[in-house]
Amino acid sequence: MSVPTISDIAGVTAQPELKFTNSGKAVLNMRLAFNDSKYDEQQSKWVNTRTFYVDGTAWEQTAERVAEWLAQGDQVYVTGRLETQQWEDKDGQKRSKPILNVQAIRKLAPAAKPQQNTQQSAPAQQGQWGGQQTAPAADPWSAPSGQQSAWGNGPDSQDPPF
Repeated sequence: MSVPTISDIAGVTAQPELKFTNSGKAVLNMRLAFNDSKYDEQQSKWVNTRTFYVDGTAWEQTAERVAEWLAQGDQVYVTGRLETQQWEDKDGQKRSKPILNVQAIRKLAPAAKPQQNTQQSAPAQQGQWGGQQTAPAADPWSAPSGQQSAWGNGPDSQDPPF
């Protein structure tokens, strides 16, 4: 029997918690929401039809790295193995729930920040991935032939830009 592996987009619904086991291993607990959606022609937009909530757990180096940047409200692309956690409650009843043992996670979009209405001129905006951004970056592939692009390779180069 194989353990199901999930790779999908999810939302982080609660602030992740980094803890350490008695043996010193890092463990990051997070609550994830996976949405099922469909296109509603009357509204002319995508709408969520169902949501599947699951607790996610990342271990060791992954947990420590992810804890530095993951926050409630972030949208992430996550890959992990769906497993069953089993325990006995205080009354001796056997309980279980699904958990996602996170193997890889990547932030797609940071948590939305509330808009503030100010009448001052807008300062440099924070880029989606952090850092100051004052104007949209030029398309590195639109540089005329033979010129150096923002990536360091001309558009005629056979080298990938990464």
